[in-house]
Amino acid sequence: MNGPQAIFLTLHDEEAFYGGAVGGGKTAALLMAALQYVDVPGYAALILRRTFPELEQPGNVIPQSMAWFAQVPESIRPSYNRTDHIWTFPSGAVIKFGHLDNPNAVIQYQGGGYHFIGFDELTHFDEQVYEFIGLSRQRKPPVGLLSEVPMRIRSTANPGGPGHAWVKRRFIDHRADDVAFVPAKVWDNPGIDTDDYVARLRKLNPTMQAQLLDGDWGAFEGAAFTITPDHLIAPMQIPEPWDRFESMDYGLNNPTSWHAWAVDFDGNLIAFDTFYQPGLPSETAPAILRLRGGWRSKTCYGDPASLATRTGTLRRFGAPATIHTEFLDNGVHIIPANNNPRAGYLRLRELLELDPERRFPDWHPRRGEYGAPRMFIVEQACPQLTEQLRTASLQPIEKRYAGEMIDPVWESRHGHAVAAARYGVMSRPGASEEPEQELDDPRAALMKRYEERMDEREPLSPYAYL
Repeated sequence: MNGPQAIFLTLHDEEAFYGGAVGGGKTAALLMAALQYVDVPGYAALILRRTFPELEQPGNVIPQSMAWFAQVPESIRPSYNRTDHIWTFPSGAVIKFGHLDNPNAVIQYQGGGYHFIGFDELTHFDEQVYEFIGLSRQRKPPVGLLSEVPMRIRSTANPGGPGHAWVKRRFIDHRADDVAFVPAKVWDNPGIDTDDYVARLRKLNPTMQAQLLDGDWGAFEGAAFTITPDHLIAPMQIPEPWDRFESMDYGLNNPTSWHAWAVDFDGNLIAFDTFYQPGLPSETAPAILRLRGGWRSKTCYGDPASLATRTGTLRRFGAPATIHTEFLDNGVHIIPANNNPRAGYLRLRELLELDPERRFPDWHPRRGEYGAPRMFIVEQACPQLTEQLRTASLQPIEKRYAGEMIDPVWESRHGHAVAAARYGVMSRPGASEEPEQELDDPRAALMKRYEERMDEREPLSPYAYL
């Protein structure tokens, strides 16, 4: 047992995360944590991986448990049920191994009551799955030995993976009370040849080295975008003449992500408001109308595929209702957006690119300086968009459009705000038209009309005065 593992095992927090570099003994720490109360009759622990084959791979939790328990004297050795993947101990305590290869798989654990739940490689899970299984499947009796066993959720992971953003946010950036983080380093594990392991890791690219060798949660391999402080602005009063529009990625069980956009006179795009939560169209539309207020523009672009989805109900005249008609009946008209994921990714990249020849607008703190993007975000009002743009991952290298589009698996699970942004920028109008200013000076007005007349004249031939 190494130092970080010992700290992990002595924590009293309800949630604890052991994460960082590869080779830090994370799987062993998780198994040791599950074993801490196997002497208590009725104790039950559950250890989860994304897929079952991952549980059985060499070095993972099932082979490791078999290697450990083979050394236990036969008289007190636990028995293993290979069908149900459960270790049963002489006390009657159990450790079960399970998997969750899709969100609906949580149903198979609805009836369980566990005192310990462990997630191996947590970044492979959705946060909703973690909260449902981890926080709702634990229970203990009010009296007896089991009442003294603490309810614990323990997890491990390396940086990266589809859930990198939410794991980093929950356990590293914004830890709540009763949530702990134990960093893991390869040098903490005396059970491996550290020098050889480190030498092989140093052959990786710098980002992968930072993730896997140093356990750096700020490094993100395959990041789709680069978001800097210059992209993020404070809340601002949107000038009345600026064009405004909206974009939305609808979700019933997943969050609906709705963005409000403004376009200034130079064509800069500003995301300045957001609605982000799941719900029926009848629940979401009134919230959008409240946020919209008295806006001059009421144009909202949405995913054409989801808009066409039937809801199973009928409209007044017997026609099948769709997501589109449900929103329309509740006062929000949604226009089908361009949903070309490759073009949408490219457009977002173009707008977010820092252009050394482009000046920052007058309303930006760096007004007049060079190196500006063309898309800005009010960070305080749009936290989900900011976070997801920072952590969006590209299509993996083995896929057809590797590096050319946002990973659709990541986007469907974690990137609803990015999807809504794609719909918006692909439907984005040009620069807002600057209104003409009235001229109080009659002579200035006459001069302006004279200049306009001169501009309308045909240019003279160079031979006109010969």
